[in-house]
Amino acid sequence: MQERPPKQKGLMYVRVQINGKAVMAMLDSGATHNFVADREIQKLGLTLAQHSSSIKAVNSEMKPIQGVACVELKVGAWIGKCNLMVVPLGDFDVILGVDFMLLANAMVMPYLNGLFIADQNSTCFVQGTYLQDSVRPAEKKDSLMSVMQVKAGLRHGEQTYLAALIEIKSDVVQEVPDEVAELLQEFKDVFPPELPKKLPPR
Repeated sequence: MQERPPKQKGLMYVRVQINGKAVMAMLDSGATHNFVADREIQKLGLTLAQHSSSIKAVNSEMKPIQGVACVELKVGAWIGKCNLMVVPLGDFDVILGVDFMLLANAMVMPYLNGLFIADQNSTCFVQGTYLQDSVRPAEKKDSLMSVMQVKAGLRHGEQTYLAALIEIKSDVVQEVPDEVAELLQEFKDVFPPELPKKLPPR
């Protein structure tokens, strides 16, 4: 039986880059937008566009949004343009909400302690950091599983699976990367000539 990772409690953060500058971002699937603390404007080199909205957090009064910054955001292997609303945030530097998750096809995976990005051009898994006490973490390097780590696991006889999520579109032909083709060729004896059409009997 496979051992489960230890249960984590607290807020999950991932290391990201905004305009080329490293910062820890809290993941919040309950936040409709992405936010950045106003104290980070200069550090991250943000250019603000006017915004007329206000924001109300739990147990606080309504506060005007100071502006919106369109930034280059890098999370793991994913890079894209993202809007951040600039607001006074006492406890956090950056909050990535539903806006980011929809844009990057991302999902928080508490069981695996990280963030899975299913974007077809840059699918990756970014290791998260949980914090209970300190809400503004020291920077921690993001983690992707490297080929070296997989090789080490194979050497130690650990059961290893290689999986990739691919969206199949009937009108789009997509070539398999050379590395994947080599793996498929190497282990062709493992795969049946045709996949089963139904589940095996119990």
